[in-house]
Amino acid sequence: MSKRKTYAPPPHEGLPVDTLDFADGDIIQPLYPYGVGVDCHSQFIEVCVFVRTGEAIRKFEGTYPTSWGTLHTAHDWTRQIICAKSCPTINPDRLRYTIESTSTYHMPIIKAWGGNPCVINPLLASSTRRKTDKLDARLMAYHSMTGLWPASFIADPQVQAFRLLMKQRQDAQRLAVTITNRINNYLLRFGHTIGATGSVRGTTARGIIEDMCRDDYVYHEGMYDGLLEGQYICPAGLPDDVKIVIKGMWEELDKQKAREAEFHKKALNKAKSMMWETEDGAIMGDELIKNLMTVPSVGEITALVWLAEVVTPRRFDVKEKLVAFCGCDPSLKISAGKVTSQTRRGGNSRLHCQLIKVAGSCINRHKEPFGQWGYALSQRHAKGGYKKACGAVARRIATAMYFIHARGETFSYDKYNFHKIEVPDVPLDEMLFSTRTRNILAANNLSSSHMITSLFITGEFHRLRGVGKKSVAEVDGWIQANKFKQRSKPL
Repeated sequence: MSKRKTYAPPPHEGLPVDTLDFADGDIIQPLYPYGVGVDCHSQFIEVCVFVRTGEAIRKFEGTYPTSWGTLHTAHDWTRQIICAKSCPTINPDRLRYTIESTSTYHMPIIKAWGGNPCVINPLLASSTRRKTDKLDARLMAYHSMTGLWPASFIADPQVQAFRLLMKQRQDAQRLAVTITNRINNYLLRFGHTIGATGSVRGTTARGIIEDMCRDDYVYHEGMYDGLLEGQYICPAGLPDDVKIVIKGMWEELDKQKAREAEFHKKALNKAKSMMWETEDGAIMGDELIKNLMTVPSVGEITALVWLAEVVTPRRFDVKEKLVAFCGCDPSLKISAGKVTSQTRRGGNSRLHCQLIKVAGSCINRHKEPFGQWGYALSQRHAKGGYKKACGAVARRIATAMYFIHARGETFSYDKYNFHKIEVPDVPLDEMLFSTRTRNILAANNLSSSHMITSLFITGEFHRLRGVGKKSVAEVDGWIQANKFKQRSKPL
């Protein structure tokens, strides 16, 4: 039977109030002497300024066009109000304000105002029942005064230019994939299932499709050797109008692939020529990219995406904040002291997708300790194991890239101990497993704890004949109870 909790009165119960010594409570958020909110649109901005005067808060509002000169006028008007009513010595370079991230309409304002902006999602500024531009500006001014949101990171012009090059590369890649899918879609309409053998952009598949688009094309049995040999091709061929369309799509595909390669080269050269911040200073981009590529399964594209989205490790106080930024941090729902559910926040979508791809590649090869650990994790769960393993490995890769960027060093497994598990060398008969588990292990020629542990770490244990959940649980329990890890400083 569970023990019933008994009520324990607090130590100050029954004492006079004037005899109690209350400690200072924790500071939840600061209360600044002023707050500025900006609601931005394509043609005008709405500015609201809150200032504290004695025990009251006064409000000042103004509407300004989005021309470059009037943006500076709005900035000067805001500073004059704050200086006259609240802070006479405010530094223009340290002006705090909260602004909506409406497409890119907020970027000229940040460029003109400078200071310490806090860029927030528009959904956070429209939580009231009534929705007007003035109410949005007032709410953001209140957020600014109470310090609800931290200051946002604003990339410098060099990083913005690098990001635009990466975006052009991504757009070209996306268009190339769209055209490829469309070609396969058009072929399926006329009975050709070449896409079932792989991408229609493959050398063999594309050669056959280009043959089918010739004016003198006539299908006959056995005209193609090898894998395709006619079984994925409809004898009816393609109509003449469709041939013209697909020819044009091939030309557009080649153009987009050339654009992708061009902007990839430009972005790579740009990143290599820039200086990137570290914890203690800065490092040349060429050296930093080489260091990042020492992480298992990380290549040029992942390194470029990392630099474009993270920019500097100084943005994050601790690695956990970076992990959350990458979308690899589980958000827990806790009730009555127990975790009822967990979901992963989206984070930065581009960086998250790239890290998941890298993690999947690492797990599929599982030649590295990261991949072996992830593969073993995927085999432990019959449902959704691969997805869980990708998220876990992506988190480790993001953490490794964070420290490499921050410290300006190469990757090494010497600072990890998750894969350095050692157990005593014990015969199978002395491991005290159940009869069924012992028989399964003996049937697979596993006679010692070292052999069993080695297969369990690499994930191959879960593929043995006869191994099920109970056997896995028994072996895992024995390893956890008898393991001792090599002592090393974790990364």
